[in-house]
Amino acid sequence: MKYETMIWSGCSMTMGSGMVEDNHDTVEFKTDNPVQWKHPKFYELFPDVKTNGEAIEAVKQITYPMQLGKKLGLKTYNLAVAGSGIEVQLKALTSFLLNTKIDYSKTLFCYQIPELSRVEILNNLDKPEAEMDKFTFHPFNYFIIDNNPNLQYFFRNHFDFDYYTAKHLMRLVEYKGFLKSKGIDSMFFGEINQFKYKEKTDEFMQNNMLNFNPWSHEDVKFSSWESLIKELDIKNPSKGHEIITLKEDGYGDDMHYSPNGHKQLAEIYERFLKD
Repeated sequence: MKYETMIWSGCSMTMGSGMVEDNHDTVEFKTDNPVQWKHPKFYELFPDVKTNGEAIEAVKQITYPMQLGKKLGLKTYNLAVAGSGIEVQLKALTSFLLNTKIDYSKTLFCYQIPELSRVEILNNLDKPEAEMDKFTFHPFNYFIIDNNPNLQYFFRNHFDFDYYTAKHLMRLVEYKGFLKSKGIDSMFFGEINQFKYKEKTDEFMQNNMLNFNPWSHEDVKFSSWESLIKELDIKNPSKGHEIITLKEDGYGDDMHYSPNGHKQLAEIYERFLKD
């Protein structure tokens, strides 16, 4: 293998959420405090961990990207961010690339594509600047929307599921070009059924994504969903299956991957990359 470094990004499925937590019952803590993880499985896996800083690192090391890196003998970085969409994830990757000394020509970037309609928006704009925050909007988290008038307004007036999905597919195509310009090889992973929920026609997207002014060029056409997906060359590591298939013990109570699930995934990706 020509690579020395492997970088992964994605959402909670890659970050390792749910492995040693009780249904997202996470703990807000400082890294130098005594360990406060609530899930009993944590203490079975890491009996010698004493501080939360050690706990965070211990969990990180058993995620499937880190296990895969060990199997392949590669220096591996897991930049996944739980609950995020591609806007947050690509910003994290760009910052990492611009501030880390690695040989781009010997680097492989692997991306677990998240749910593509997630949108990062600003929240609390009516408050002082120090209290403003960024929020990754999940269109299906209605319990959050109901309690936030800003999100209610955004959802009702500015959100279209297919528009943002197609927009983010385009963003990934552009980012793939950025990685190529740096000499970084990239692979994009997603499950086939992840891209089957198209509700709007390409004609609709043409009218709404490329809605230029009257002087715009008529020969500029919207790239179809199929062409964007083809350009990304999205892979599915579970050959012959539309979704990644794990054994029954591969999932935790909240349907994130369990420790055994991450072990199985590392083996699946190892076989796929070696092939």
